[in-house]
Amino acid sequence: MRKLFLVSLVVLLLTGCSRGATEDRRIVAQINKYRMNVDDLRYALRNIPYDDKRLLDTEDGRREYLDRLIEKEILLQEAQRQGLDREKDFIKSIENYWEQALLKLLLERKSKEISGRVHVYDNEIEEYYKNSGETRPLPEVKSSISRIIRQKKESEAMDAWIDELKRSSYIRIDNDLAQEILSNINK
Repeated sequence: MRKLFLVSLVVLLLTGCSRGATEDRRIVAQINKYRMNVDDLRYALRNIPYDDKRLLDTEDGRREYLDRLIEKEILLQEAQRQGLDREKDFIKSIENYWEQALLKLLLERKSKEISGRVHVYDNEIEEYYKNSGETRPLPEVKSSISRIIRQKKESEAMDAWIDELKRSSYIRIDNDLAQEILSNINK
């Protein structure tokens, strides 16, 4: 039975990944109450760690990868059964990851927006060149000077945006309490 399942899985892997973006809810594997559907498996395959990509080259490797996915689900279910997903440290680590991912996305978008608005003009490049003490001819260093000026302008625009957000926010700090906690951080 397991062999038939794995052969079916390989057929699904080889033929199913070429379909369009339509939802495919057919069940590939069931692990206790969890049902891994075709979309779940495709997502796992699209996001396979680089070191594991070689597994997909052979039938044995594909079976091994599926076994890893099943083991992962079994371990996740056991962690939930033990209540680890409700522990404060776990929840804090998820909050931290969520915050970092959200900040990364926000800063990437703002950086792209700022980058589209920043322009470097020839007179700025020439002024920078004159004040830099550069000995090579301007045409040789023009593009690198332009990059430097662009990065500086983008950085200044990002800092100004963050400063504006700070100015428009309500911030109250208990300096005594903050100092007490910060002073005792290594004790």
